[in-house]
Amino acid sequence: MLNRKFADLRHAPELDPRVLRYDPGARPQALVAIGPGARPKTKGGALLAAPGFSWALFFFPGCWYAITSVYDREAALVAHHVDLCVPAEECQGVLSFLDLKLDLMIRADGSAQWLDRDEYAQEVEAGAIPPDWQRAVEAAVADLDRGRLGGKFPPAFVAKYHPHPAPP
Repeated sequence: MLNRKFADLRHAPELDPRVLRYDPGARPQALVAIGPGARPKTKGGALLAAPGFSWALFFFPGCWYAITSVYDREAALVAHHVDLCVPAEECQGVLSFLDLKLDLMIRADGSAQWLDRDEYAQEVEAGAIPPDWQRAVEAAVADLDRGRLGGKFPPAFVAKYHPHPAPP
């Protein structure tokens, strides 16, 4: 089942999210601290959330992806987690997107892997992702791979972004 994800992480109360900054006109549009009551979250073999981590969320108008840059307790980059999604829009007063399940994980060392291909295929099979969305996802995957292999993805402003250390 497709789900909506929000810039303020209201969709993930298990992360005990604390919005540090939200500005839909800035980049990143949101910076969220993972709170002290958070349950650790691992994906693709990487620890992406634990108390003291922070997430910088980047939304791209008209694009079929969004990037969450994950930083550990010392504000060191863990990974860029790229959600393939319906282009972001404002919903319930905050930027959000409909998650299409397919993800690209780019670790701090530059290694990358596509995640959740099986979940994406199940959604396609169930009819939750119409053919025009499938074509948009295929084009986005090709563009992301081409950009990553050419050293142009993630964009420089994402790659160079660094949050201040998260509060204790």
